[in-house]
Amino acid sequence: MNRIRAKNTSQFTLSIVLSFLLIAIPASATVIRHDRTDADMLKIGERFEAVCRVIPDGSCTLIAESWVITAAHVARSIREGSEIRIGDASYKVKRVIVHPDGTGPPGRPPEVDLALVELAEKVKGVSPIPVYNGDSELGKTLYIVGYGDFGNAHSALTRMDGKRRAVTNKVDDAGPRRIFMKFDEPPSGTEYEGVGGPGDSGGPALIEKDGKIYVAGVSSGSMNGKPGKYGVVDVYTRVGSYIKWIEESMNASATDSATDSESHSSVRMLFNRETIIAAVPGWSSRFKGFADSLIKDH
Repeated sequence: MNRIRAKNTSQFTLSIVLSFLLIAIPASATVIRHDRTDADMLKIGERFEAVCRVIPDGSCTLIAESWVITAAHVARSIREGSEIRIGDASYKVKRVIVHPDGTGPPGRPPEVDLALVELAEKVKGVSPIPVYNGDSELGKTLYIVGYGDFGNAHSALTRMDGKRRAVTNKVDDAGPRRIFMKFDEPPSGTEYEGVGGPGDSGGPALIEKDGKIYVAGVSSGSMNGKPGKYGVVDVYTRVGSYIKWIEESMNASATDSATDSESHSSVRMLFNRETIIAAVPGWSSRFKGFADSLIKDH
């Protein structure tokens, strides 16, 4: 995907890139402009049920019935058996797939801050949000959604309370790998201007197209200022650049699961009761219990 630049933003882009090389602070809670309220954030966040929580700390988004997407640096703490909270239900993690370029030095996000998490069962009652495969993010207003610390640009942040909040922001620049959004002070910015804050990276930046919502970015870090304050820049991994990796990873996992299931069935066929008894001369019905236990184990 070719790099997209806003008009007259070359200096802005260069500043972002240089700052990103120096520092990146995990973010993805929600901080709104000082003349709006927490009730505004909660109201906007209501519609995004597919944005979920990594327990105990982190955000993610349901993109398929049994798959969520999050940041690679969040996925480092996720293990098989960890929990993802979606609505009122908790789902166990089956496996974690981190992008091949998803590792980086301490204190900085990796080159591709992206990971997929497969759940042990399909999610019911919540519709997934598909990933965005377009390239028109520049200049568009996105929804930033998260569960972490919250507040406004003039207040101290309040620790996360497990509630989903959302704000909006306009994409200032979109490169091949990342999306950048600056926290503008009123009267500039969107009606519910905001950014992520400290607490739970991995949450989404959502784009609306033709009345449908898509995941355009995954929260990776912030720069050029103090998190949650005017002037800071939010950085999101640009999901559309990694559609092929996402699809291949999910499809490969489905193939592996099918292969495992077939192998399991083959073993069960080999270890049926009659085969076990017939294979050993002299075995009689008194050995059926032992044969049944072998079948159960397989």
